[in-house]
Amino acid sequence: MSKEWDIPEVQALGEERLKLIREAAEKSRGKTGMERLDVLLEFGERLAEGGKLPEDQQKALLAAVSATLPKEEQERMIQVMSMLGY
Repeated sequence: MSKEWDIPEVQALGEERLKLIREAAEKSRGKTGMERLDVLLEFGERLAEGGKLPEDQQKALLAAVSATLPKEEQERMIQVMSMLGY
């Protein structure tokens, strides 16, 4: 497990959400573009069932998820998230 998963904000998400996030990261591994987006949307819906995350937890979650991506995709994700205001 990488250090991004150990930061307090990520741990504060709770075991059920962390389980879903890890499952999504594993399922999206090796997929590209739209395939990965489909996985993230599917798991995003499941995560949203627990209610909206506070902003600091949203940022921690994005950092943890982006850490699992290849470098080129990390850069694209950062660009997209900055356009969305994160």
